[in-house]
Amino acid sequence: MDPTKTDLASSNVQSAPKTRRTVVIAIAAVLLVGTATFACLNAGAIEQKLVRLFGPPQVELQEAYSASVSGPTMDHSTFDSLLKKHVDDDGWVDYAALKEDEANLDSYLRAVAAAPFDAMGRDEKLALLINGYNACTLKLILDHMPIESIQDIPEADRWDAVRCNLGGRKLSLNQMEHEQIRPKFAEPRVHFALVCAAVGCPPLRKEAYTAKRMEEQLQSQTEYVHQHKTWFTFDPSSNQLQLTKLYSWYGGDFEQVAGSVSKFAASYSAELKEALENGTTPQPNWLPYDWKLNSVENKQPR
Repeated sequence: MDPTKTDLASSNVQSAPKTRRTVVIAIAAVLLVGTATFACLNAGAIEQKLVRLFGPPQVELQEAYSASVSGPTMDHSTFDSLLKKHVDDDGWVDYAALKEDEANLDSYLRAVAAAPFDAMGRDEKLALLINGYNACTLKLILDHMPIESIQDIPEADRWDAVRCNLGGRKLSLNQMEHEQIRPKFAEPRVHFALVCAAVGCPPLRKEAYTAKRMEEQLQSQTEYVHQHKTWFTFDPSSNQLQLTKLYSWYGGDFEQVAGSVSKFAASYSAELKEALENGTTPQPNWLPYDWKLNSVENKQPR
């Protein structure tokens, strides 16, 4: 037997597994790169699907109350004065000063508890709910100071804690939002009015919401959000759309009103509206959500 042929045959036998192993590794690498690329390109869509499964409850938006302006009204002047005094033009809160004024906040919360909610008209109800939610959130922060983030508060004492009284109903912040507001007002702009005391949430308005100015206030609040890169950016040249995670968490609300989150956002961006009208369909990606406290100490460009 020719020893060179034996060596060659042996070499071929030994190299076959190596060749197969190399092919398998190459295929795995291609699949891994492809999967990673797909995930990067569709990160927004993937996250939104996960949010639908594990995030805030999905609700059907309905108008549960008539638009009648009849019925009792609520005086929000105490809360309005507190906001004007302790919140700056960009929504940063001086919690230390507000703490010294806590008696007035408590007085307003007692008025919220005593409000004749059931007899109120639609916009009076909504103003009471928004202001009540924001006032309860401020009280939550004051009760746990000093903290660097609302997430520093134990979970059981946070959004699911029944610590708010609105019109005689004892509610948690989550119950106010997901049971009393979202399913009873077909108004997704409310997500830009409810404030969770974080840098990443929309700014706390420097005035109380009122029934008479509800449309104007919600509109200007939503416009403000879409004019600042903390919550919205769109680059027509690269077709890159970045939105606040509010659009991910509550995507179903915006879709019910506008058809998609992009279409809703386009109502507040001429460039995005033009892109959609020209047939471009940018896939939204979600901006980082900063959970640091929305305090004057953490003030930064919006």
